[in-house]
Amino acid sequence: MIAKFEILNALPTTGPMYIPVADNDEEYYSQGYTIKFFRDNGSEWVANFKPGLTDLNCVYSFDGYHGILVIAGGTCYYMNPNDFKPIAIFGGGYEIVLNSSDGRLIILDSVGITVFEPTGNFWHSVRISFDGFKELEYSDKVVTGLSYFPMFDAEKWDRFSYNIDTKVLTGGSWNMTSNNKKYWWKFWK
Repeated sequence: MIAKFEILNALPTTGPMYIPVADNDEEYYSQGYTIKFFRDNGSEWVANFKPGLTDLNCVYSFDGYHGILVIAGGTCYYMNPNDFKPIAIFGGGYEIVLNSSDGRLIILDSVGITVFEPTGNFWHSVRISFDGFKELEYSDKVVTGLSYFPMFDAEKWDRFSYNIDTKVLTGGSWNMTSNNKKYWWKFWK
């Protein structure tokens, strides 16, 4: 398989100017997440991706598909290596990526899940957590773990499971009725 990209440690000091890629089309000239793309015609270009809000930096290519998913500081940029402009931009605070056996990526920020298909399609779950996850596992198309719930006197973590095929959420701290709990602000039920 021919390489479509190379992760660079720094902005290039010689050669053609890098292309800034940002989520709002702004001119971005600080050091970001730097990727060299190889075009189908044999030429190459360097993209400097504006990072999001986290430390998550990674690149994914998909067998049989031309697109590349770049995650720069938690912001996702879906790219065609032949084009300077992203096909799609989403997120900003992604922290974790889980790989499924069918090639999909399960990408989590602090409140929910995004499922990214090798075709470039993606969708977002309902909100699952108030602000954070831990003890995450993925098996048989189900993401499980603990979701954070801010208590007045202590931290609390509620168990959840989310099926990425059926999009069914069970539990979770944002799901106010998980485990038949009644919270003080749900006085009308």
